[in-house]
Order: sequence, then C-alpha cells, then structure tokens
Amino acid sequence: PFTHPDAQRRFRVIENVEELRLALDYPWDKWTVFLHPSQRAVVERSFNGPARIAGTAGTGKTVVALHRAVRLAAQSPSSRVLLTTFSEPLARALAQKLELLAGPSPGVVPRITVAALTRVATELHELRTGRRPGIASDDLVQSLLAKALEAHAESGATLRFLLQEWRHVIDPWQIDSLEAYAEVPRLGRKNRMGAKQRERIWPIFADVKTNLAARGLTTWPAIYRQLGSLYGATDRKPFDHVVIDEAQDLGVSELRFLAAISSEAPDALFFAGDLGQRIFQQPFSWKSLGVDVRGRSQTLKVNYRTSHQIREAADRLLPDTVRDIDGMAEERAGTVSVFNGPPPAIQLAGDTEEE
Repeated sequence: PFTHPDAQRRFRVIENVEELRLALDYPWDKWTVFLHPSQRAVVERSFNGPARIAGTAGTGKTVVALHRAVRLAAQSPSSRVLLTTFSEPLARALAQKLELLAGPSPGVVPRITVAALTRVATELHELRTGRRPGIASDDLVQSLLAKALEAHAESGATLRFLLQEWRHVIDPWQIDSLEAYAEVPRLGRKNRMGAKQRERIWPIFADVKTNLAARGLTTWPAIYRQLGSLYGATDRKPFDHVVIDEAQDLGVSELRFLAAISSEAPDALFFAGDLGQRIFQQPFSWKSLGVDVRGRSQTLKVNYRTSHQIREAADRLLPDTVRDIDGMAEERAGTVSVFNGPPPAIQLAGDTEEE
C-alpha cells in the first residue's frame, strides 16, 4: 500500500538514515520540478486536440507544463517543442528548471525552445523578412492618440477611453476598417458603444495606424497577425508542439499566432493557466478562433506550495467557479493543501499612510 500513488503524495518511506539525510539535504531547486502523482496523468495523457490545465496558485501548473514539454520532446527524436510564456524573466526561470528536470541528456533539451512570446515572434520575423520588427512604444501610441483626438475633437471621446479601446479592442483584434470595428465583440469593456459612436471615433484610430505606418513602426499584435497569416498558409511549421505557461493572459493575436506556428498534430497545443489570475487581457472566445479545449480541460486540485490557511483566505476573493466565454468552468472549490501553517494576519488600514 505504501507504493500506491495516493499514499506517495503524502509521504515517502525512507529506508535508512543516510537516505533521510540525502532527502533533507536535497537542493530546493530540485524540489521545484517535483511532479506530484496527481499531476502525472495530465503529463502523460494523449489528447485528441488542444488541451488546458487550470488550478489555483500553487497547484503546480508550471511544473506540469515543464514535464509535458520534456515528454513531448522525448517521445520522438524529431519533435520540435516550444515552451513559452509572457515575459523574459519567466522564460529564463522556465529554462533553468528545464535543465534541472531534463538533466544532461543531449537529445531532449536542445529540441525544446524556451522563450518569451515576443522573442519567438522576433526570431520568426527575422527568419521570414531578414529584419527585426520595429515596435512602437506605448508612449508613442499614446501621443499619437492624443494628437488624433485633437484633430477629431467632435468625437466627444476622452484620451483614457481611446487608449483602453486601442489596447483591448483595436490592436488585439487588428481592426483595420470601420466595418470590422462595427462587428468586433467588446467583451469585458464596461462602456457600451452604438454604431454612431464607433463611426465618430474610428477616424482617430485610422489616423494612428497611418502615422505608425509612415514611421515604419508596428505593434506586437500586428506582428503576431502577420506571422500567423504566413505560417497559417503553409504546412511547414516551426514547431510540432507548443506548451504555454500563464495562458490566462493570452490575447486574440497571440492565440492565433500560436495555433499557426504549431503542427496539425492532435496534441500540438497545451495550455497551463488560471482564469482567476488573469491580469492583462479582456475575455474572448477561444473556440471562435479555432482553439477548442472543451472536453480536454482539467483543474488541478492538490496544492503543495500554499498552506491550507493561506489558500483558504485567498479563496474568499474569488467565486468557487470561474467561467470563460466558451462556458468552460474552472472549479476552484475542492482544492486541498498538503500542509498547514499559521493563519495569515489581516489588518485594515484607514488610509495609505497608515498602511
């Protein structure tokens, strides 16, 4: 019975004092890539389409993504695997853990590309065009919006509204005409807009696009769209499998891009994320973009990084169930922590200075 996975998730039998000493002295960085038995089935499962795992912070989504990437690379000597996330610091952390996990094996790590999304797009853009993309800064976009607003003061819009509309609707969806703007969904946007209002403010966005093009500059969503169109039209893909960590913050253009650069294999796309931790993106339908994870989504329920007391306090901030636009539900209730700790102290401050 001690060898049963359900028992091993709680303890391990130590045969002698020396083995106990080695276990206690084991470097912490090795423990950070430890695969809990409850996660192994997800890593080893074969999917017949895009798959997604969810779970609260501390349930091991990143560890599962790492093990999944290694398994996909190891299952075939010709597999090309991309392990990606949003920022360079996160990508570097993934690369370090990958080396710990895969060890010195010469056949696995070299076939796994670990990189932030922007670096992947930069390298593929250079490969296809021979040059690096010129990305407009946020400050420049804001100044161009302000200038265009002055020229179209009759629109009645505010700069703050225009900036948010650009970031969450115009640029992510790569809207290039009034007709497209009239049809695009604005899920998650608090301000409802009628056809007349969109007609009044569209010239502002059109001016910004014209000014960017005149400067030879573009945006990351435009690069993702360009590359997505190029690779979507060919059978020669850069990667056989793509594993995405922190997938809750994928935008429209990023999702289309990732689907285009991965193969047609059933298990080409694997996402790890938590809707409860979404920070940057407005909600949208994955299914409408051809990435349907229904029936291939699982929520991790064993939390081995966060104590029962801290998790219980944090869980009060979100509902038991978080749903996406496609109706997929992530059940946060029922998660268990494998250890206890002191309850968190909660203090209320009257103002910022007191806090």
